Amino acid sequence: MNASIDKEIVLVLLMIGASALPLRAQETDLSPRFRLAQNFEQAGEWERAIALYEQLLEAEPQNYMFFDGLRRGYTNLKKYDKAIDLVRQRLTIQKDDINLLAIMGGLYYQSGSAQAADSLWNIVIEGDRKNSVRYRLVASQMIEFRLYEKAIRIYLAARIATENMDQFVEELALLYAALQQYEEATHEYVRMLRSKPQQLSYVQARIAAFTGREEGRKAAIKVARQEVRRSPNDLSFHALLAWLYIEGKEFDSALSEYRIIDRLSNADGGELFQFAQRAMQEQAYPAAARAFREVVDEHPEHRMIPYARFGFARAVEELSIGSDTLTGIRIERPTGLPQTGMKDRAEPVSETRPSFQGAMSLYEALVSDYPSSDVAMQAFYRIGTIRYQRFFDLDGALSAFDGLRAFPLSSPLQFEATVSSGEVYTAKGDLLKARREYLSLLPTAREQQRDQILFRLAELDYFEAGFDTALARLKGITSNVNTDLANDALQLQYFIQENKASAHVALSEFAAADLLMRQHKYSESLSRFIEITRAYPPALLLDDGMMRLSELHLLLHQAGAALEVLRQVANEMPSSILRDKAQLRIGEVYEKVLKNDAKAIEAYEGILIKYPSSLYVEEARKRIRLLRGDTI
Repeated sequence: MNASIDKEIVLVLLMIGASALPLRAQETDLSPRFRLAQNFEQAGEWERAIALYEQLLEAEPQNYMFFDGLRRGYTNLKKYDKAIDLVRQRLTIQKDDINLLAIMGGLYYQSGSAQAADSLWNIVIEGDRKNSVRYRLVASQMIEFRLYEKAIRIYLAARIATENMDQFVEELALLYAALQQYEEATHEYVRMLRSKPQQLSYVQARIAAFTGREEGRKAAIKVARQEVRRSPNDLSFHALLAWLYIEGKEFDSALSEYRIIDRLSNADGGELFQFAQRAMQEQAYPAAARAFREVVDEHPEHRMIPYARFGFARAVEELSIGSDTLTGIRIERPTGLPQTGMKDRAEPVSETRPSFQGAMSLYEALVSDYPSSDVAMQAFYRIGTIRYQRFFDLDGALSAFDGLRAFPLSSPLQFEATVSSGEVYTAKGDLLKARREYLSLLPTAREQQRDQILFRLAELDYFEAGFDTALARLKGITSNVNTDLANDALQLQYFIQENKASAHVALSEFAAADLLMRQHKYSESLSRFIEITRAYPPALLLDDGMMRLSELHLLLHQAGAALEVLRQVANEMPSSILRDKAQLRIGEVYEKVLKNDAKAIEAYEGILIKYPSSLYVEEARKRIRLLRGDTI
């Protein structure tokens, strides 16, 4: 330590022992002036705030709030000498105040005198090396000035000096994480978990701050594995490791941990069941299927067996969807057109029957084994859905939905079954029965259900060219703009309004062709749409019709023809608002149907080049990165 710094420190210590300064008479009420000073401070008018704080402190020298406000003012204006002198004077009032000494150390550091700062901080600690508070005060000052590594050393020194190795866990963990030393951070949280296993959820929440980074998650897994090996019967460490695996989508590894958790906790399959449900939510269907199957096979007496069997059937169904011929590409309706029963799923094709038959058998067994139960109702609903969406077995679907609706139990599934029955009747071409199904629900429907029914009725009006009636129904739905249903209603409303006056005949024919598509009469629908696009080339719905043609070509396994139509929209219809969407679909056809990654990338890049302001830009970038194998 040099002579000048020694002199400063000695002066501070002498001032601590000095007599308190005489106090001036207090004003009767300083509150208005103090509030004004605070307002100036909040507004960043530090000079004016300082002037008031100086007056306030002169009037009431012992008031800490006045002192601290003035210190903040001096510090913010980098008047460090004045701030240091202010703290030195305060030490004459608050003798031996270690907090003030720590603050003064921070002021010396800010002024550029790091050595003086270290000297004062050492004085704070050396005053009582067994006192954890002193280490905390010093470390907090260091953290304020981003001296993270020095703060870590202070906390570690405190553990040794106080012989308490479990203190400052959170402080150290946060500092290690800030320095990207993720293994060390995890070690600290493991230390907390070891002493307080009930803190597992809290520890997970804290570790989640850095497990979003691959390097952070890997580091945390490494430490958790070490702890599992060290304490193989400790449930909390297995649970932590399983959670980390799930965070990284490593569901097979997570399942291995949950087998151990289930055994250690004597859960008799309960923990495996919980994991299986979580895996289903995360769309990890293979792991979910294995977990549900293990519950069924190895814990046959568990009370959740019916639900485990249903979960297994649902996982098998989802795995069947993954093996679908057309699952790779989603069949969508053009902007503004009504639902076609295909949104967010592939169209059913005949070759899907074998892959879905396993799920059907599982559901049918549930109906047989657990009659008049909630599980049987859910199984009936899934049977009806598969028969309609996957097999296009309309009579079989209606039979399943009727079986569900015959249950004496009251369930939201009965409402859904009735809506689905209406969709099936629409697909059969019996719009009268479809309308009756929907209308039967209106008297008892809740608000959200009512909107769904009105939308389905509006679709029927659209198919029958009752455009004014359809618009009247849609008007009551579009007020709630925060739902997908409202968005669909707005699109249909806009499509009808845009074309009703200018191309009423074309719109009527479009609706009839759209109904044919709903009925899976793809060849007939294709012919009708071709006629529409040829007969009404100036119509506003031309680009919508072209997009419909592309989807029909895909459904008929004519990928080349679909690409040709999409290129026409993207390249030859400059006024169309669907050009960027057509370009995206070109990429999807190459990627999902033709499995040509190079062409798909080229198509997605076309969006970035031709339509830089498109809503699909981010999706195109994501697809490009995935196809190239870039790290996202």
